[in-house]
Amino acid sequence: MSQDAGNDGKVGRAPPGMEGAEFPTANMNAVWAIAGVVASTLGPTPRDKLIVTALETRQEENPANPPQDVFTVTTDGATILEELPLEHAIAPLVRRMIGPERPGDTDIEGKDIYDGVTTSVVLAASLLDEASELMELGVHPTDIKRGYWSGLNVATEALAELARPLDLANRERAEAIARSAMNGNDVGGLLEAWVPLAVDAVEQVGAPNGKTFAIRTKRTGRLSESRLVDGAILDRSGRADDGMPKRVEDASVLVLGGHGTGGLIDPALERDWSAASDEPVDLSKLASAFDGRREDIISDIVTAGVDVVLARQGMEPEYRAALADHGILGVRAVNRLKLAQAALATGATIVNDVTDIRAEHLGYAGSVSERHHDPRPGRRRTRKMIVIEGCDGPKSVTALLPGTLDQGGEELTRQLRKAAAAVASAAGHGTEYSGYVPGGGATDVAVARRVRDTATTHGSKAQLAVEGFADALEMVPFTIAKNAGDDPLDAVADIRVRQSTHGDTYGYVVPERSVTDVLDAGILDAHATRRRSLVVATQVANMILGIDDALEARYMWERPDPEDKIYDKRAKNVEAARESDE
Repeated sequence: MSQDAGNDGKVGRAPPGMEGAEFPTANMNAVWAIAGVVASTLGPTPRDKLIVTALETRQEENPANPPQDVFTVTTDGATILEELPLEHAIAPLVRRMIGPERPGDTDIEGKDIYDGVTTSVVLAASLLDEASELMELGVHPTDIKRGYWSGLNVATEALAELARPLDLANRERAEAIARSAMNGNDVGGLLEAWVPLAVDAVEQVGAPNGKTFAIRTKRTGRLSESRLVDGAILDRSGRADDGMPKRVEDASVLVLGGHGTGGLIDPALERDWSAASDEPVDLSKLASAFDGRREDIISDIVTAGVDVVLARQGMEPEYRAALADHGILGVRAVNRLKLAQAALATGATIVNDVTDIRAEHLGYAGSVSERHHDPRPGRRRTRKMIVIEGCDGPKSVTALLPGTLDQGGEELTRQLRKAAAAVASAAGHGTEYSGYVPGGGATDVAVARRVRDTATTHGSKAQLAVEGFADALEMVPFTIAKNAGDDPLDAVADIRVRQSTHGDTYGYVVPERSVTDVLDAGILDAHATRRRSLVVATQVANMILGIDDALEARYMWERPDPEDKIYDKRAKNVEAARESDE
């Protein structure tokens, strides 16, 4: 294996478009460009971004796959970073601001959607802007990085001191946190309807994730009819047989999981049965043995008192008919995630062995019913869904959002998850950084002041970097005021003055465009979200400051020459063997 070193013979070469670039300025420019895109989405008065990834007019005609416009309209910083066609070499580093887990499609559940991404990008760009000015003054990037780390330590300590604990019994505070997380993303003008859904979900399941907090959208109905179901919804699922009941009250629920065996299916001869080659086989007796097995399983189901069967795999006709005869509702082909949600909601134990069904495996639901919702494209029949609700102390709940279309449904799903995550983290679920802090830029100005006060404790050029770190923090309220159409310099100065006389809870409030007590105004941010923005922005900025070159390493597989130093005796023997084969 030899390395393609390029035309100049050096090891490695600059990536395309970065030849002759100066570092770290080249990478700074990339971050500033990205921040310029997302900055206008920060705060309660954001502007939408239209990201076009494909245009119908620029695609070739294909009858099998007709061309269509593919675009995204959003104010969500994480979505913008994902959808933007970033080709710069620094792009993977910037995308780290999204977080370690992020679904590329909101239909994929089970992962978190992080908040505070736009704040992270704006703050990182501001830190690099301050660093650029310091480097022009002759401050070395190493001193800047050391000052930024010191500033971050002070900032996180100050943030912890500002944080106040959240008791979910204080409904007003909990809803204020959810409202702030969704602020500027009032889908359908029903923000006050979404906020209680998020808080209710956290009160029920604690830290929400893909299994404990499901979100289902459907086109029919009205947004105002959205509700939190104390159970699970199996969209795109219906009764396995028309003879089964459409609705069951006070239902005992059996959940069958397992790969290949997670359903009511007879054993496959080619997979599950074997015999000695000289052993005579009576196929009629074998079939009757399967009949007996089937009868035993149905008998166990009935004896256990099962009313509803949810199966990971299929249900063969004989099983479906038997369940229908006993008035049992069966649902087949439930995917793994939805099956887990149903089990958590009902309290059922997932059974992987259909020959071992007992009453203690069952869960409970107040009702299980089949309902029709969205029409099938090009068909008269509508889609079906199974609604499992009325569960006792469910560990999984579902938000049902009717009247939502593609883009709106995806955006609302993101915002609901962000709101629930913010409330949960403030309540101490899933994080050690519990509590909430004042929003509206109040925390940023207060933390910046404390960082600035410690700058003089540094006797080196790092002192200038600490001061620059403090100045960068105030870019958040600066941007919020700018997006609101106000004078950002006046807004930041007003916050400083009011905090000096009235305390750290004074910040910028929209739409009033005034500086007031944000706790009274109900503008609250989760401590964990703000801390993560600080840490991630500082990490990315310092990484970029530490990069002094960009190399593209490309390799080609080829046989070594005998003159190469790596060409040892064993390699000669291998080469000789190849030549003899040829």
